[in-house]
Amino acid sequence: MNIKNKTWLTRSIISMAVTSALLSNTVIAAENQDVDTTTITGESLSALDISIDQDALEKSQASDLKDIFKNEAEISVGGGNSTSQKVYVRGLESTMLNVTIDGARQSSSNFHHQGSIYIEPELLKQVDVKAGAGNALSGPGALGGSLSFTTKDPEDLLKTDERFGAVIKGSYSTNANAYKASASLYGKLTDNWSAMGTIVQAESDNYQDGDGNEVKYTDDNQQNGLIKVVGNFNNNQRLSLSYDNRINDGERTRKSNWSAAANNPAFDQEADRKTATIEYSLNPSNNNWLALETNVYHTEANVQRDDTAWAALYGGGLYYGDIETYGFDIRNTSEFANNSVTYGIDYHQDTSTYDDLYTSADETSDTSDVYGAYLQADIPLAKAWLFSIGSRYDTYKTTDSSGQYFEDSAFSPNASIQFTPSEDLKLALSYAQAMRGVQVIESFILESYTNAADLEAQTTENIELSLDYQLDELALSAKIYHSTIDDVITYGEWGDSDYKVYHNSGELITEGVTLGANYNWHALQTSISYNHNIAELNGESLDGYYVNTLGASTGDSISTSLNYQLSESLEFGWSAIFMTHFSDVSDDFEEKAGYGVHDIYGQWLPLNDDSLKVTLTISNLFDKAYRDQGTFGVSIYGDEGDMSPGRDFKLAVAWAL
Repeated sequence: MNIKNKTWLTRSIISMAVTSALLSNTVIAAENQDVDTTTITGESLSALDISIDQDALEKSQASDLKDIFKNEAEISVGGGNSTSQKVYVRGLESTMLNVTIDGARQSSSNFHHQGSIYIEPELLKQVDVKAGAGNALSGPGALGGSLSFTTKDPEDLLKTDERFGAVIKGSYSTNANAYKASASLYGKLTDNWSAMGTIVQAESDNYQDGDGNEVKYTDDNQQNGLIKVVGNFNNNQRLSLSYDNRINDGERTRKSNWSAAANNPAFDQEADRKTATIEYSLNPSNNNWLALETNVYHTEANVQRDDTAWAALYGGGLYYGDIETYGFDIRNTSEFANNSVTYGIDYHQDTSTYDDLYTSADETSDTSDVYGAYLQADIPLAKAWLFSIGSRYDTYKTTDSSGQYFEDSAFSPNASIQFTPSEDLKLALSYAQAMRGVQVIESFILESYTNAADLEAQTTENIELSLDYQLDELALSAKIYHSTIDDVITYGEWGDSDYKVYHNSGELITEGVTLGANYNWHALQTSISYNHNIAELNGESLDGYYVNTLGASTGDSISTSLNYQLSESLEFGWSAIFMTHFSDVSDDFEEKAGYGVHDIYGQWLPLNDDSLKVTLTISNLFDKAYRDQGTFGVSIYGDEGDMSPGRDFKLAVAWAL
């Protein structure tokens, strides 16, 4: 660790001990009040537990990843159009986390100039984020934590005593002349079986930034669908089968996280993701030793790009990249003498494939198999103490397109201690390790990139100290953390001898503090949170590309919100995110300007129930011209990322039949 970081961390720990009344960005609701932003879930070893519910997504009229996470101080989303958007948690890109949709892993990325998460917010029930290496249940290779998306169930949509139903929803946004239409049908097939189907169509033109400039190649054409069937038997068994598909097509720049330029032309491109899951659970009420959960899944994400018109200039063709994942997770929880032990096995196989459909060249592929076994135990030591301990053992076996074989195995232990001296106060200290072996290379660079022969697994250590305190309607929290990832895998810089060669490049440190306060008074709910994070590879800030593709360093952030329930049928809210100026950039980039962006919303229930909802949202209320600090910045070589959207009026009407 460099001296600057060590000194800062020491001061922060002392400061936290003295100012124990400060807290993390969670929103803790008062009893019998619904909070539509984020809530703490209370898992003892969770590095950061953020849960974004369906209500919050509806009121913000979330249309992409940026909308989903816009109120989270610890999370940033870079990229202008939905194809290029990348999620960063504590400065680390989502590719460093375990990402799942209904438990199905979303592995790797097709191209580092694009995002790796394709999801339609309209289909979501909940989004959960855990930052930092967590407990054994987080899955293999969770170097930076985990990010979980859960889609809606028919049981979530059916009202009491309702057998069948439907929801029709339409929305319009002014900035990009965007519309979205969706229809959901759901119902009980029998007393035990229910089913649902949802289709979503969304289209938009190029959006305008806060200065009124059109941002080229940000238009969208999306089709989304979800089918789910759920069976419940004998009150202790549940079977769920789901399939969802997302297609996004349009003209995209060759490097879609960079703005259009002479050296970054646009091509026709289509991105497609398909995910299928089978989930089964068995939890008999008379057997404390048995609480079985299984998940079998298949995910395929591919990108097809047609740049044959530029073949003479750029050597282009009709390119196809694909990441395919098969896997399962089987776990059981046993409870005895107030102890809880969860244990299980998991497996997944990733295949990355590249093919130039314009030529007769053979396709190129990498394959990786990951085997894991794990155990996590929660043990009450005394009335006020809870101890949690566990470990994973994972084996990675990877064969790359050059025929090289890599195998890595390791234990990943964790432990935490939680002290709750009263109902109002909770202190927790946690430590966790994680290992990630050599994985498949991005599909679009398989032909030109390779692995160093001596490539080794990445390992991480994460330590956290947290405090939660609640005084009547006021909730406070604080968290301080330090994480070190050793033997970080990345490729060399342009002009270096190891350019286009994946190798172990050093030590990646992330450390910081999150503070927050939340207050609920009658119909008024308020929250404020602050995040300071340092993310550096070998002492240099992460820039999102030139130094590495691991993450993006940003300034400090403050997130705040206010919600007011005027009546049973009318609610208003305001939220804002403030970013400080960030000057500690790498040598290749200009400094990142600070900014403040405000959103407001109002929701009206004309029939005094959920059968008809009218929601008006104004994003970027003051038409601020800014570039999100998570977006690729302005480089000294002339490359730059897109500016963020300007003011946008969004109106949505949902009618439940």
